[in-house]
Amino acid sequence: MRTRSSGQTGFTLIELLVVIAIIALLVGILLPALGNARLAGWRAVSLSNIRQITVAAHSYRDDNKQYMPLTLTYQRGSTPSSTSGALVGWATWQYGGKNNHGDWASIAGGGWDVEAADRPLNPYLYPTLDIYAPPAPLRLPAQDPSRQSLRMDVFKDPAERVSYERSNDVRVNPTQSPLSAYDDVGTSYMFNIKWWDQVYSLGTVKAFALGCDRMRLADTFVPSRFVWLNDQFADIVVNNYSPSFKLKNSYKDINKSVMGFLDGHANYLAVKPGWNEPGALSNSDYTFIFDDLRR
Repeated sequence: MRTRSSGQTGFTLIELLVVIAIIALLVGILLPALGNARLAGWRAVSLSNIRQITVAAHSYRDDNKQYMPLTLTYQRGSTPSSTSGALVGWATWQYGGKNNHGDWASIAGGGWDVEAADRPLNPYLYPTLDIYAPPAPLRLPAQDPSRQSLRMDVFKDPAERVSYERSNDVRVNPTQSPLSAYDDVGTSYMFNIKWWDQVYSLGTVKAFALGCDRMRLADTFVPSRFVWLNDQFADIVVNNYSPSFKLKNSYKDINKSVMGFLDGHANYLAVKPGWNEPGALSNSDYTFIFDDLRR
């Protein structure tokens, strides 16, 4: 005997489980793709940041006899001099960026704690921004609210989550801080001073003067290969002593770095580890050193 349908329809338990499984499969496929797209977008922002910083650096050069915005750190308000006793140090972030985290007011006697107001490239990128600093020779207190409130996003890599800037020697033991480098030292991008080992025997002031002169003249190296700015991953990987060293960066890639070149372009390149290995500091893609002054 044939029965008459009641007209009600619905999913069986098996059909519902199949639908849930399909949705879970689609989510599993799409989430990595969305994550990769987000990382690619952040990488594009970071490359754009470096290009903007480089344009500003060239404007700085035009106003300063073609010198790049790299300076030694002197006691605030003192006359920069090798004999004044006011030289307190140098750091790869002091060319530009926001204020350091307050911890740096006591690290190494505050020698690397450079106020945003004293970083030479900032007026070229933020000419209308009112950047507070106490009158010299006073220094910004560790708990001053402007250390957190001041934002200069052109110096921030949006993918960055950790800082490696507090390790005494990242070549041997890279240690992370829960802060990003931007929140830690004011910028995600570090000035290249890997050429320091080529000239350090001259003494701090003369060595810096020679390095800055070489970048100003650009006479015996190719500006399109010479890296003047890079993220912290290039510093760790290139400087590491082991040629087999591997480090995953903010974009989940191994041994790759965002770099800015002296001719104005930016690129995302693989970096070769091994401080003394051929091609680690200079190759067909980039050079961090002056090729005619090899160590």
